[in-house]
Amino acid sequence: MSQLNVNTTASESKESSSLTAKPSEEISYEAIRRALRRSLFYRDHPQFNVNTAALRSDFGMNLEYLTAATFTREEAEFNTGKYRSGIEMLLINAHEKLLITVYVYGPVAGSAAETYETRIVHSANPIGEEEYVENTEYQTTNVYKAEGEMNDTARDLFWAEHGGLSRYAQQNLPLADEYSPFCHWQFSRLKG
Repeated sequence: MSQLNVNTTASESKESSSLTAKPSEEISYEAIRRALRRSLFYRDHPQFNVNTAALRSDFGMNLEYLTAATFTREEAEFNTGKYRSGIEMLLINAHEKLLITVYVYGPVAGSAAETYETRIVHSANPIGEEEYVENTEYQTTNVYKAEGEMNDTARDLFWAEHGGLSRYAQQNLPLADEYSPFCHWQFSRLKG
């Protein structure tokens, strides 16, 4: 299993210089603390690494912050010859943005998933005010990745979450414009 954590800071421009920066009372130090966490994943325990509920709660982002979601089932991935199923979730609150992507791969359509990839992008403390919240830039962005082999517990958990979150998104998010070249989300509150 490989793990990756990358810290990148938004580049400073004249618009986001210290002369126009927000007052310190608007900075979320809790968001910064979550942004600096080091280890989210567990070695040889895929049931924890594909558990989106646990990953969301680790960042304190509950489903009420769900802005967009996409659920795929056995989609052919042509460059690998495998079939991919996935959960993509975008959660946004006043100080943070969290993108969680969990993909599981099987060798043929209808077969049990054998491997997984989990990717989390966590951004904290917005810079400036954008008309559309999904276009906001952030002071801190961290990327976390894990991949490995699935076990029966992880497969059961993934499919349970896939079904439950899909139903939740259908009930609480409007269907996105599937013909828009700028929106790949299946269910979305995004305005852009």
